[in-house]
Amino acid sequence: MLRFLKKKQNGGWRAGVVPGERETALAIVKSRKGQRPLLRHCAAHPLVEIRPEHVLMPLNHARELVNAAVSGVIRAEDYQLLQVEAPEVQASEMRSAVRWKVRDVVNFPINDAVIDVFEIPDQSRYVQTRMVFVVAARNDAVQRIVSLIKPRVRGFDVVDIPELCLRNLSAQLPQDERGVALLAMGENFAHLVLTRQGVLYLARRIDLGRRHDGDHGATTAGITFDTQALALELQRSLDYYESHYDQPPIGDLVVAAGDNRADEIAVALSKVTGLTAAAFDVQEIFEVVDGIEPDLHWLSLVAMGAALRADRAAQ
Repeated sequence: MLRFLKKKQNGGWRAGVVPGERETALAIVKSRKGQRPLLRHCAAHPLVEIRPEHVLMPLNHARELVNAAVSGVIRAEDYQLLQVEAPEVQASEMRSAVRWKVRDVVNFPINDAVIDVFEIPDQSRYVQTRMVFVVAARNDAVQRIVSLIKPRVRGFDVVDIPELCLRNLSAQLPQDERGVALLAMGENFAHLVLTRQGVLYLARRIDLGRRHDGDHGATTAGITFDTQALALELQRSLDYYESHYDQPPIGDLVVAAGDNRADEIAVALSKVTGLTAAAFDVQEIFEVVDGIEPDLHWLSLVAMGAALRADRAAQ
């Protein structure tokens, strides 16, 4: 998303840092050509035990990590991800033109926003207008990330958003070749991304309302929710993907929930939607360093995705 430093030699290492309200997640990954990425660290560190700045200390204490690239991730409440019609302007003028277009839909003063733009895949032949994804982030939130990370590590080079981090995870799944839906469960929400061959087609956050008596429900992070309603939102997203992008149907769903609730939710959604559903398996994507038990809850999943950021990505 928001790049501001030049690429440095980092030996293939990248860290993802995700500051949250109650904890800070850190993931450290080494990209390796022709092999699965190596996952060296993935954990969420509670603020009552360790301050966010101290979470970064491993990046300065290990010789091979001193020049590791570092991605910071902004919190969901501090930005908006929008789709807008692309202005007919030069690429160099796109951000300023888009800023003007979104001024009335951003829920904070546009003068306080940092704007970035990235491409939406080619749409259906029936769609006449070209659309783009627009990220509008609160400037003070971006500066908090910069102030936390930049003084403490050498390789800080980007502020990212959770959708693109989850895209990076989804793109590594074996099912991505033909298209896959990744559903990452948070405390009271689910984040859905649809990818095919590494391309992000759709990303949305789905609020999980508490179910009523008699509904078919599941539980995640202590929240009981209506799986029928979640399945409906999932199916709507898949239908949009097919029709809007002229793509073949996605038949695979991967659910990441951090524990055995992922299996429960996957089974429940598979029964309702007919999708082939499975729980997220970290070993499918990474080679995990011996002795490491990766945390797979929301914040840590985003950190892992941030650490998978590829230099080829324009975002």
